[in-house]
Amino acid sequence: MQMLATEGEEYEPTAGLGWIPGKVVRIEPGDARLKVPHMGWNTLRTHRPHHLLDDLHLGPDGLHAYFLHAFHLVPDDPDDVVAAAFYGGEVTAVVARGNVAGVQFHPEKSQKLGLALLANFVGWRP
Repeated sequence: MQMLATEGEEYEPTAGLGWIPGKVVRIEPGDARLKVPHMGWNTLRTHRPHHLLDDLHLGPDGLHAYFLHAFHLVPDDPDDVVAAAFYGGEVTAVVARGNVAGVQFHPEKSQKLGLALLANFVGWRP
């Protein structure tokens, strides 16, 4: 997901592909007890429908995604955010614009959620 952004701030400002306009910035949890990098399991809150999330049980009682990251994409257009996780504040988890989509979490480690998302990706016909 991060390489889809216009720019990343992880060591120095670095150009991205610009397919989802926005910046990759360091996660700044609102709770000082939370460590960065963010590592572990979180549920996702849907911002808008997208085929990648069809038939996935999300929300506070939903499936969990596995995260390991210190940065996340903050799109210029909030409508590009499909889903987010909460880690002392909102953290972008899924973005999409047109026929481009990306996830911040690791679908290959995210068990049921990851397998279902990958199956939806294979069937996606934008």
